[in-house]
Amino acid sequence: MHKNVSITVTALLFLITVISGLKLVAQNPQEHPRVGLALAGGSALGLAHIGVLKYFDEHHIPIDYLAGTSMGGLVGGFYATGIDPQELQKIVEGAAWDELLSPNYRFDDEPIVEKQEWNRQSGWITLRFGRRFAFPAGINSGQAVALLLSRHTQAYSNLKSFDELPTPFRCVATDLVSGSSVVLDHGSLPKALRATMALPGIFTPVNWEGKVLIDGGLTNNLPSDVVRDMGATKVIGVTLEGPPATAKQFTSLTTVLRQSASIAVVQNERQGAARADLVIHVRISGINSSDYEQAKKLIQQGYAAAQSMGKELSEYELAPAEWKAYKLKRQSRVRKAPAQGPLVAVVSTQTGIEQNAHEELYRKLGHGPVDEKDLEDVVSGVVAATSLPGAYFEWLDQPGLPQGYRVEFLERPDQIVLIRPSVTFNISNGEPTRGALNVGVSVVPLDTYKSRYIGEFNAGYDPGLRAEYYHPFGGSAYLIAAGLQIQRLHNLVYDGPTRNSFVRDRFAGSFYGGLGTWRFVQFRAGLRGGYDSDSKSVTLDGVTSNSGPFVNPEAMLTYDSQDSGAIPSRGTRMDAAAGYSYRAHSFPYIQDRFSSFYPVTKPVSVFLKGEAEISLGRNLGFFDRFTAGGEQSLPAFRYQEFRANTIVNAGAGAIFRGPAIKSLSTNVNFAAWHEIARLDLGSQGWQTRQSATIGLFFPTPVGALGTMVAFTEQGKARFRLTLGSF
Repeated sequence: MHKNVSITVTALLFLITVISGLKLVAQNPQEHPRVGLALAGGSALGLAHIGVLKYFDEHHIPIDYLAGTSMGGLVGGFYATGIDPQELQKIVEGAAWDELLSPNYRFDDEPIVEKQEWNRQSGWITLRFGRRFAFPAGINSGQAVALLLSRHTQAYSNLKSFDELPTPFRCVATDLVSGSSVVLDHGSLPKALRATMALPGIFTPVNWEGKVLIDGGLTNNLPSDVVRDMGATKVIGVTLEGPPATAKQFTSLTTVLRQSASIAVVQNERQGAARADLVIHVRISGINSSDYEQAKKLIQQGYAAAQSMGKELSEYELAPAEWKAYKLKRQSRVRKAPAQGPLVAVVSTQTGIEQNAHEELYRKLGHGPVDEKDLEDVVSGVVAATSLPGAYFEWLDQPGLPQGYRVEFLERPDQIVLIRPSVTFNISNGEPTRGALNVGVSVVPLDTYKSRYIGEFNAGYDPGLRAEYYHPFGGSAYLIAAGLQIQRLHNLVYDGPTRNSFVRDRFAGSFYGGLGTWRFVQFRAGLRGGYDSDSKSVTLDGVTSNSGPFVNPEAMLTYDSQDSGAIPSRGTRMDAAAGYSYRAHSFPYIQDRFSSFYPVTKPVSVFLKGEAEISLGRNLGFFDRFTAGGEQSLPAFRYQEFRANTIVNAGAGAIFRGPAIKSLSTNVNFAAWHEIARLDLGSQGWQTRQSATIGLFFPTPVGALGTMVAFTEQGKARFRLTLGSF
């Protein structure tokens, strides 16, 4: 009996223990693992990370901690701010990658002083140097990228910790000073993202709290250890694998150096993969690391890679209620900057830059609400006009301080020397073959705001040297400019098949004062004077041209909103001047050259062009007459075939931009246009001439290469081969 009672009591105690344990489990369910995601770098291939994020989002896989390097850092940083994968895909597919990765400022953003007729850019090569012609730390300042980063992260200003983001985040850079890996976890988010993707030799390094930071891929391309240190209990890594290397491809210094740098990245990435609990290998096919325009395909391949590991990833999926709670928590931490607001701070470590930029930004934007787009537009123009390394903007929303935009201009550590080589070449039957190498130079001294020395050297058919010192007054709209010119110009006369050439050598100086120190418009008034030395005294219609001095008081207006100096697709350009030339045979003059492009569809633009050169009824000497004929005006006729007292020329046409030719880094442009000109030829009277032209044009680094056929009103055809501008 006693034994039976003991067994019963023991059974009851066991039952009570089991029930209590079940209640305890019910009250304290097993916690879901804290998932951390590490995204590797890989240039354009890093866009595949968006596909992985999209898979995670669709399958309810949480990301409690996130870290990335280089492009993995950029994608991860954007996602960490609360941007969902679908929106992130729209951002990268809509990004102008050519502009973001170009070493040059956008032509739109270049200051108007760099768009004058005599020093206009026709190619896209710009060589950057510092003092004593030292190469810069990178060929790309990354300004376009900095503005993209600012645009999408501006609500998270100067964070005490990146843990404050909707998804706690870290990115990795490499310190050039110590050679060690640096984990960026606080401060300016756009600057941190810019640092993690500062490819050595491509983007300039980023100064950060006494460190000089470049791309983190050199030391930690897959930061799985960083994610685990943040608190993740399960770490998932995502690596990117392009097409495998072959022995045959290492035939140049460039390919050898690129692969040498890649080996170090691959080695440290393998260490990062070994530290992860699970690794998603995205194997990219048919796309290389510079194909940013293939964003859609890269995202699809990233999604497919995650999908192929669906079984392994399924254990991290949340139940619907848990996923809803996770999304609500993440959403509650999202910050949004207003659509507009006041400008409250303009800062720079260089006092002069800060004062002048402060004056200019407030002059252009005012003290009231500012649209983000307008702010970005003005900041871009200031950066290009001052040749600064870049600028960031953010939305300040701190207790006790006024809300609004803060703009930070980065320090220019040295003077800037910009060298822009270009080539002109023109060949057509019956006229001289003309070619020249043009070298444009701009020098921006260290301790100036917009002042610069501008010069152009021309070695070729019409050799010459022209230079100007351009000096705006601080952040105001006012300027002065002093210049000099030494030029040899050939002047042609045709008598049937016979061609005679006369030469005028000019030695001149100039001084102007004016208004307009920004990008699109400038007005100048002043004097241009010097001495013209003519190779021969020529009498034309009773007027004899002789060597002698001249002084031209004149006013000039330049306007340029076009998007290219070579083959525009939109915008208007006008160069106008009016003055009086005091010389042995004095005369007034009005000159205007005009072109305007209007996009109709993405690949098609229509355009208008015009030219007016007027002497107000005066009969001009041979060397002073205006000329028409050649590739720029009435291309169906020979170069300088017409010498006139007055020329009025108008034309219209269309240009179609064809697909890119990747092997040649260019694209084909088909153009057709028609011109009609009225010419006052002196004793020959007024004449009307027409020219209809079709041609193909290819942008090149040194100018637009073109081949065209033009027809006179009688149907006579003329073939031309040109290199320069359209």
